[in-house]
Amino acid sequence: MFAAQWLHVLLGITWFGAAISSNLIFIPALMKLPLDRQREVGGAYGEQASKVLTIAAMGVITLGILRGTVFGSIRSIDALTTTYGITWLVALVVATGTFLWGKRVIEPAIGRMNAIPVSEAFQADGKPSPTMVAALEAAKRAGALELLGFIVVFTCMILMRFGY
Repeated sequence: MFAAQWLHVLLGITWFGAAISSNLIFIPALMKLPLDRQREVGGAYGEQASKVLTIAAMGVITLGILRGTVFGSIRSIDALTTTYGITWLVALVVATGTFLWGKRVIEPAIGRMNAIPVSEAFQADGKPSPTMVAALEAAKRAGALELLGFIVVFTCMILMRFGY
């Protein structure tokens, strides 16, 4: 149980921490670079992040299931009607949804944004084109919604620690 909890927390820190640092530090810093450099650096970062965070997210979810069932108090369907069981189930559903959101919404949104040719990304005056602005805003919204999912899961973890 100790190893499962330790790894669950470590992988959760990795997954949630990456989302926080990406949205609050990495992406804002990246936006200060020219578009070709953004794509070079962001592409390399994204490729590595996708690999690491897929493993981390799947580990968090799997270990969360084990922590709640094998090593926890969820021993039957009836346990899901308790306050703890409901909180655990909300955390499981939201964590799984957050993972799928990243894979099915955020990664494709970034791909669409990066598919805009540099020649079409800016207007003659140097400002981003409406297409680029729309793609960037969609990616930012998707990232913000991912953070909301993490906040819900994190809140559930704290509640479960205190028996809720």
